[in-house]
Amino acid sequence: MNYRAVNFIFAVVCIGSVAWALQLRRENLRLKAEVLELGRELQDAVQQLARYESERKSKAFFRTVDLLAAAGVPGLILLGAMALSGFSGAAAITVALASLGGPAGMLGGIGFLVTLGVVIARYGISDLSRAVIAKILERKSRAQTIAEIDALPRVIPRRFRDKAKAMMADS
Repeated sequence: MNYRAVNFIFAVVCIGSVAWALQLRRENLRLKAEVLELGRELQDAVQQLARYESERKSKAFFRTVDLLAAAGVPGLILLGAMALSGFSGAAAITVALASLGGPAGMLGGIGFLVTLGVVIARYGISDLSRAVIAKILERKSRAQTIAEIDALPRVIPRRFRDKAKAMMADS
């Protein structure tokens, strides 16, 4: 066997391995620098968020909160529909009301929210909830209804789902 050829191949493999190791080291240093930069950017973002959270809100913000609080549950439903619409501003209100109104459009949405507010004011949310659950149980089994409650999006808090199941047990 030719030892010169083996030594040459061994030398080439060693030089290639050293070059590869140096390249990996350079890439590792570049990635470390990138991680440090991302850490600084994250720190800046957290500081900006803290500043935003601590700054005083405008009068318009507090007026909006007061209006939604005065609207009660219908206001929360409108706010949720607006959040789910994917739009902002007037477009969010338009889409939310149109979605709530179904085929009647925005006017139907306004009518739905007003009717809901009147019914809640007259009978209370608990009585309304029990009546709706009783009506649902006329058409579906308890097991099917519980499965639907469990399948609700995680946006709806667990305590609300548990309360709905408890109301079904009472019915």
